[in-house]
Amino acid sequence: MTLVRDGDFRNLWIVGAIGGVSRWLEMLVIGIYVFDQTGSPFLVASMLLLRMLPMGLFGAFGGIVAERFDRRRVLIAVMVTMTLLAGGQAALAAAGMLEVWHVGVGAFIAGLVWVTDFPVRRTLMGEIAGAERTGAAMSLDIMSSSGTRMLGPVLGGALYADVGMFGAFALTAIGYACAVAMLLRLRRPERAQPSVHEGTIATLRAGFAELRGNRTLVGIFVVTIIFNIWAFPFTSMIPVIGKDVLLLEPDAVGLLASAEGVGAFLGAVGLAVLAAAAWYRRLYFYGVALYLAIVLVFALSETVWLSFLSLVIGGLASAAFASMQSALVLLNASDASKGRMMGVLSMCIGTGLIGFLHLGLMADWLGASTACVVIALEGLVALAISGWLWPELLRAQPRS
Repeated sequence: MTLVRDGDFRNLWIVGAIGGVSRWLEMLVIGIYVFDQTGSPFLVASMLLLRMLPMGLFGAFGGIVAERFDRRRVLIAVMVTMTLLAGGQAALAAAGMLEVWHVGVGAFIAGLVWVTDFPVRRTLMGEIAGAERTGAAMSLDIMSSSGTRMLGPVLGGALYADVGMFGAFALTAIGYACAVAMLLRLRRPERAQPSVHEGTIATLRAGFAELRGNRTLVGIFVVTIIFNIWAFPFTSMIPVIGKDVLLLEPDAVGLLASAEGVGAFLGAVGLAVLAAAAWYRRLYFYGVALYLAIVLVFALSETVWLSFLSLVIGGLASAAFASMQSALVLLNASDASKGRMMGVLSMCIGTGLIGFLHLGLMADWLGASTACVVIALEGLVALAISGWLWPELLRAQPRS
């Protein structure tokens, strides 16, 4: 693909892949570690809640950062911070001093840092690709991200079983350091930023004013909120159900968790090659519907093979949603507000903290499997209502 031949796009793509492996590895080992230490599904979900909290609180400001600052330097600062954070946690684990609260604080700091990574890196990728190739660019990014969802959990489960939390955090620190090296090779110069800006609050107001006049963008953000409240939090229960219901060991839990990445990778590859821009909205909407249905199947499954297969299909569905998410925002926002709208998207993704809290409390009360059934049914109802209120989401995406 011509996009991959572009050195700047390729470097950003690799940075996303390295960060993805590290994040999925961390999420898996943190889930197993916290459940082993506490036996509480709520505390497992709380670790991801802490990671999502900054997105909900500060996501819109990440979009302002994407518009105002040198994006290359911002991304380097993000990866340097993550290198130091993972290295510090590895040192604590090596000294036998790592505790659950350390992991929680680390999750919050990581979430704070990633607030800027998502809008900055995706906005820059969209600019490099151009409007006609934005969907392909996002699909390629999701393809690599999906591959990391296979590799990250497998590595995490194996490392946790063999060398514990030290090995997991040490490997992620190395990964983030490699990402820094790739960003230093980014050649594309940033446009000089104007010396005078409108105030931050004024910038946010302008962004939300544009949003109020764009029904399609509002509908896209509503579907994002639905996915992050009722679908994505389910991933925090995979280690719990894997250990508690399917009676798997940590390395087998890692293999199970990687199944969703298998489906997501295959889906992203197919979308990058085959998806026409006219399909973007429908793929986005129906991808969420299929994913919520799969959460039901996984929650009711009592066999490893059905659980694995359902996660593969869920990965295909999540690829449809994730590949189209950023592409639709970039295609439906004005050129002047793309960074701000990506920041709003980050804020919508941050609403997942509500979902993690909701699911975690129900899982402690009803059990992880029953709680997943409840959130899937709630999500399907919310999605049906959104399709009724925003029928344009089920229509073809107009050509730019």
